[in-house]
Amino acid sequence: MKWLSLLLLATLTACSGTRALQASKNVPYATLEHTVQIGASKQQVRTALGDSTAIRFDSGNEVWMYTYPTQSGAQGEFVILFGEDGVVKQVRQGEVYQLKR
Repeated sequence: MKWLSLLLLATLTACSGTRALQASKNVPYATLEHTVQIGASKQQVRTALGDSTAIRFDSGNEVWMYTYPTQSGAQGEFVILFGEDGVVKQVRQGEVYQLKR
């Protein structure tokens, strides 16, 4: 199951340049870091951060994405993986990948 979660996050990372996934809510990084902990519920995250881009899978897993401004001025992304039980299983953060035109 752990390898499936890692594969899912890797796949989403590869797709993060798409327009649909860039429609995330912008939140200060300190708020994300403080609020989103392994074991937090969807309701706890939603109450603190509000709704954002969500991707639901047939397995019951769900991924939520938020963006945050980085110190370098770039846009960062914070990806949260919820298990089918509605609890945070894994998080990933980094700069948003931008496709060159």
